[in-house]
Amino acid sequence: MGGGSGDLLNDMVEGYEGADGQAEYQGSYEETLNSLFSSIEADEMPDVVMIDSLHNQQVLDTEATQPVSELLGDDFPTDDLVSAVQDFFVVDGQLNSMPFNNSNAILYYNKDAFEEAGLDPEQPPETLEDVREYSEAIVDSGAANYGITWPNHVWFVETFYSLADELLLDNENGHAGSPTTIHTDTDFARDLWSWWQGMYEDDLFLNSGIEAWGEARSAFLTGEAAMKLDSTAAVEATLSGAQGDVEDNEEIDEEDVDTFELGTGYHPSPTEDRTGVVIGGASLWVSNQMSDEREEEVAGLLEELSSIENQIEWHKGSGYYPIRQEAISQLEDDGWFEDNTHYATAFDQLLESETTPATLRMLVGPAREVQLRVQERSQEIFAGDVSVEDGLASMKSDVEEELERYDRVSGQ
Repeated sequence: MGGGSGDLLNDMVEGYEGADGQAEYQGSYEETLNSLFSSIEADEMPDVVMIDSLHNQQVLDTEATQPVSELLGDDFPTDDLVSAVQDFFVVDGQLNSMPFNNSNAILYYNKDAFEEAGLDPEQPPETLEDVREYSEAIVDSGAANYGITWPNHVWFVETFYSLADELLLDNENGHAGSPTTIHTDTDFARDLWSWWQGMYEDDLFLNSGIEAWGEARSAFLTGEAAMKLDSTAAVEATLSGAQGDVEDNEEIDEEDVDTFELGTGYHPSPTEDRTGVVIGGASLWVSNQMSDEREEEVAGLLEELSSIENQIEWHKGSGYYPIRQEAISQLEDDGWFEDNTHYATAFDQLLESETTPATLRMLVGPAREVQLRVQERSQEIFAGDVSVEDGLASMKSDVEEELERYDRVSGQ
């Protein structure tokens, strides 16, 4: 957790007076995951570690952690967690890790570019068909070189599937048992990747690259693309960037930024009917090798970080949504969402999401390997290196191989 959010998190940890300790930056989610594995092998696991929700199963399989519900005790208000958070993180009555920096993906758009293209700046696209139509108008008018951009990350594939109530993996996305295959041999999958490849081929979609978050954000703020898909956690930085403040973004020269009015909307859906979005972000896992005294101190820290006051501060300072319903109620009573509509976009989308097996993020042991195979094959498809049919077939066989290998090695 770097940048301003990292600074805020450090302040919150240092402000906790119940124990000695500090937050230590370990890099990206993947780098932090690798650091965790190394620390477990060296029998030096940190008391608390922040892990991307994509890797929940792999962390569970280490057997080096303990459910935070066992530390927090019966008095912790688990029922006050936002329902979508409970649906994903509470399994068989156990809260295995503490939800903390959680988000979903939304649409950001340049209202000035919309007006120049003759589009209604108060009506963002709602479907992928709309996205293509809007992108054509934007590019044809010269309002921007590309209609839309987003990083090639599996999270957006998961979101496309969840919005259409389509399972990405079998066994209910892994929540009903170890998955054995990925559902890319369907009409839905072929239609989705055909749309994506067509957008790229017609210069309507700007490919920023695999996991290229910074490049996609820069392309949007510099006016190269008029729309982007991004995390709700990017609200504050995107709003500041649209107003010309990019001092925290080393990849952008201030001279390249033209200020514009920012718009936000729900993540466009592949279908007319929307089901819901998957939760992203991370949660806090705790070691099972602590003394009783240290467990009490760590439990106090988790309770402090999830307190109403800190959840409100965290939401306002980072863009991640509060995990506590009481914090949301207080923000609503204070008129926060009315005065800060971009934050409201993200949260309203979450509240309107229906929970089904498809909207629960995939729970899979070799998550990183599955993620990479989906992203690499997607890159090949929309770049035109392979046909949609062949690319999806390779994606399916590659993922199945990774799933089989993991189960064989781990003895699942």
